[in-house]
Amino acid sequence: MTAVANDARTAGSPGCDWKMTVFELAIFMCVFRAGRAPRLEEICHVIGEWFECAVDPSSAAAPIEHMLANRWVAEESHCFRATEEGRSAARPLMNGLIRLLDQGTRLIDVALMMSVLRLSKGELDHGLRNL
Repeated sequence: MTAVANDARTAGSPGCDWKMTVFELAIFMCVFRAGRAPRLEEICHVIGEWFECAVDPSSAAAPIEHMLANRWVAEESHCFRATEEGRSAARPLMNGLIRLLDQGTRLIDVALMMSVLRLSKGELDHGLRNL
């Protein structure tokens, strides 16, 4: 990619916050998409289903502390809610996942996954959840 093309692509756009891990992105999306602010145990149950493994609350404690310190989530009465800072950090990562998976493959499973990812990205872009 030429420097001119690269400058045109990034001109006026904020830099990516690479401090959010995949696990933290999953936690954020769980909290962001929840109908009500979830407790730690609920978050672990949901992301355990997504990753098809047990997620112990003690293994999620440090990532959530990191997310609290970065103001990606806020704690209220032992429950967590998504913040605008978290949405801003998650949005470019979700976009990167979509582009990573969209390699021109036209498989039905990929198309379904892309629809779900685009739905999540649209929610992050437009702030459909009340933060």
